[in-house]
Amino acid sequence: MILYPKEYVKNVTKISYELLKKNCLEGIILDVDNTLIDIDKNFLEGVDVWCQDLKKIGIKFYIVS
Repeated sequence: MILYPKEYVKNVTKISYELLKKNCLEGIILDVDNTLIDIDKNFLEGVDVWCQDLKKIGIKFYIVS
């Protein structure tokens, strides 16, 4: 089976609750490198707030690397 993305966003913080709900997703799996942190190992701007907002609305997320 080959999977292709149906949605593209500029960075992870652009994944909205509405987008997750529209696709019937209750959780997401995230990579650390170049997803949550940049090439210099700094958190992307707003990612901390985005993660807290996901937790508040009940979206589960797992971080792997």
